[in-house]
Amino acid sequence: MPDNKKQGRSNKAMTFFVCFLAALAGLLFGLDIGVIAGALPFITDEFQITAHTQEWVVSSMMFGAAVGAVGSGWLSFKLGRKKSLMIGAILFVAGSLFSAAAPNVEVLIISRVLLGLAVGVASYTAPLYLSEIAPEKIRGSMISMYQLMITIGILGAYLSDTAFSYSGAWR
Repeated sequence: MPDNKKQGRSNKAMTFFVCFLAALAGLLFGLDIGVIAGALPFITDEFQITAHTQEWVVSSMMFGAAVGAVGSGWLSFKLGRKKSLMIGAILFVAGSLFSAAAPNVEVLIISRVLLGLAVGVASYTAPLYLSEIAPEKIRGSMISMYQLMITIGILGAYLSDTAFSYSGAWR
C-alpha cells in the first residue's frame, strides 16, 4: 500500500513538472510580445528606420503568430502535441538567434515572423497539451498557469527593457 501512495505522489509531481514545462511556452510568448517595446528605439537608431518600418518590425511577429496558430491544429494532429511543442521551441530559438544577429532590418523582420510562428504554435498546442495531460481536479489550474506564464514573460521583458535601456543595447 505505501508503494502505491509513493508512486501516486511521484506521478502527481511528474505531471505537475511536465505541465510547468509546457507552460513555459507561455513565458516565451510573453517575452517575445514585451521585449520589442524596449528594443524598438535602439533598433530605430541602429538601422535608421522610418515609422512605417517600425510598424513592420512590431507587427511581423503577430503576422507569424496568426499563420502559426492556423497551421498548428493540423500540425499537432499530424505530429502530436509533444512534437508540435518541440517545433515551436526550435522556432523560438531560431527566431531569437536570428533577431540577435540581424545585420539589417529585413533579417530582423523575418526573424520576428519566425518568432511569431513559434508563438502561434505554442498558443494553440500548449493549452491543448495541458488540457490532455492534467488530471481533472487540477486541469483548470494547469491551463491557467500557461496564461500566468504569458503575463510573467511580459513583465520579465519590460524589466529587462528597463535594465538594458541604460546601456543602449537591444541585442
